[in-house]
Amino acid sequence: MTAKILETKQRRVPKQSRALATRDAIISAAAHILEECGEAGFTTNKVADRAGVSIGSLYQYFQDKRAILIALAEREETGLWSRETLLAMAAQTDESPLRLGLRAYINLLPDHPAARIEALNEITHQRGPNGVAEELDRRCLEAGLYDGLSETDRFVLSRAIAGVVQSAVREKLETLQSRAFEDSLVDLVRAFLAANAKR
Repeated sequence: MTAKILETKQRRVPKQSRALATRDAIISAAAHILEECGEAGFTTNKVADRAGVSIGSLYQYFQDKRAILIALAEREETGLWSRETLLAMAAQTDESPLRLGLRAYINLLPDHPAARIEALNEITHQRGPNGVAEELDRRCLEAGLYDGLSETDRFVLSRAIAGVVQSAVREKLETLQSRAFEDSLVDLVRAFLAANAKR
């Protein structure tokens, strides 16, 4: 489904480093504008100005401001986890791959909470109600966090994680990025996995 969104909403697919940098500058500028001006002040003209590009250049990459929000959400998702990354990080710390993966998901766009809400709302609208959780499910599976779980158990766990974090984002929970919130989510997942192993 992600590919379909990109086909219809992203006009030019950048390949060269300069084009990639321009696209990234537009996405980053959008996050800053949303944080400073809110949804009411979020316009393509302001984004282009902040990114240092012409409005025509912006429209070469994105059909509209909604497309920029989708790209913002997808950029953050892409930076989540791989099995190799989590294992390498875990080897350098005393923390588990599970905790590190959940922390990455909790801390998406840490400096731009308003942008995260808008990006989450837009990508949920584009993908449908299950889209964000399905992407989380796929990434958890790739990272090895769901090893041994049935399809039903993966569904329940991914929706539990996504539901808790999305609610915290939308409700602007002040403790979202605290160790206490992270601990609670880790405990939730570990308890589910432990109960599953005893069946």
